[in-house]
Amino acid sequence: MAANCAAGPCVQVYTDPTTHQLIITANQNRPGKTLAPHPRPAPTRPYIPRPRPSVKPKPQTWIPYKVTPIVHRTYKPPVKKKPSVAHKVVTAALSLSDQITRLLPGSKILYQPNNDALTDVPVYFWSDTNSVFSVITSILGVGVNVLMNPSFVWNFGDGTTFSTSSAGGPYPDSTITHTYKSPGIYTVNLSISWAGSWAAQGAAMVPILGGVIVQSATATIQVSPGPTNFTR
Repeated sequence: MAANCAAGPCVQVYTDPTTHQLIITANQNRPGKTLAPHPRPAPTRPYIPRPRPSVKPKPQTWIPYKVTPIVHRTYKPPVKKKPSVAHKVVTAALSLSDQITRLLPGSKILYQPNNDALTDVPVYFWSDTNSVFSVITSILGVGVNVLMNPSFVWNFGDGTTFSTSSAGGPYPDSTITHTYKSPGIYTVNLSISWAGSWAAQGAAMVPILGGVIVQSATATIQVSPGPTNFTR
């Protein structure tokens, strides 16, 4: 499949002939991210009062001397806590994908005159198919432009075929005409083949792979005997 990965996502455009669909896909793998850890506050040291030395009272002559016992306090050093470690958080890689499908419009056969076709009188054939099928879209942020054009193969039912790139038109457009030589009921078959190219983000156009999409249309025409020329 043709692909364009220069603009970030890898874009592919191809056809599915079995379903008559144009398929646009895009895939992108984004690497994971490392998130910065949130800082945690440092542990605070608890306050432990230090023991104060006792002061001996001065002896007085009229007060007997009393010995005040000294209270010894055991000093306990603060317990050091291990600082907490904040681990970095790594997110997993993110895989993005998207797909857009477009079904090509159907077509039918038109002809003129549609009721009283005669032998030896040209019948004008055409198709209501557009001359171009275009898709302008965006997928995963990438702009994609697709252009497809049809080609036609006519089978008029009497063994005559005709190939053209034009859809034809009613009178006076004589691009596609056929003259039947014998009266009867004829089955007209039209084969329409779609092919084209595409580009992403303004890059050069590349062919659409996957196979040509072929559509078919059928019409039945009754041809009556034409005017007779009498000669002496």
